[in-house]
Amino acid sequence: MRACLLSVGILIMSAGIALITKTYLGTSPISSFGYVLSIAFPQISYGVFMTAWNIVLLLGQVVILRRNFRASALLQLPISVLFSIGLDGFSYLFSFVRPETYPGLLVMLFCGIAMLAFGVSCTVVANIVMSSGEAFVWAITSTTGWNFGHTKIGFDLFSVALAAVASWFLLGSIQGIREGTLAAAIFTGLFANVFIRLMGGAREPLPKRSSSDQKHDTNQELSQERLAK
Repeated sequence: MRACLLSVGILIMSAGIALITKTYLGTSPISSFGYVLSIAFPQISYGVFMTAWNIVLLLGQVVILRRNFRASALLQLPISVLFSIGLDGFSYLFSFVRPETYPGLLVMLFCGIAMLAFGVSCTVVANIVMSSGEAFVWAITSTTGWNFGHTKIGFDLFSVALAAVASWFLLGSIQGIREGTLAAAIFTGLFANVFIRLMGGAREPLPKRSSSDQKHDTNQELSQERLAK
């Protein structure tokens, strides 16, 4: 059930970011670098660039955590692939939605932010694995002792700055970063907090299996195989 909630949350997040992006008022900070690259290299999809970016963040966790890196963090890979597939799919679906007035674009923008926030809330409530961006920030804070919230803001600013530099060098101007980027940075967390409270908060972490339990399960499997023979 929690895995289903996580999967649904990831898809809703991808839908929200796709809707935000289609307003052409910017995109979320974490997605801004991938979005700029997709503009500069249109033959490669937004989702593919986001998968590559998430892999970079995962490798960053390996470098930062070293021996403390846990194999369970590799679950970020299938989550990233699911997110990217959803992002490309919803980007195509929403390509037919284009309000002609600025107020209409703002309505569309905040609908996307609300969807993104709800998707984030689902992943938080499921409490199975963090997204690559949040896990990267956690890796930094767990190693340095820095405040998570402040570090997350710093990481978002770094992502936007990286996107701006890439846009300037690849496109000759700043593209993909506008008022929508700022709105997503401010309101996504606020909306997500409301949704998380309405959903009853995050579930308890999944229990870790002890080595004795794993050995017991292995012995049971071997016994069943012998009986089957």
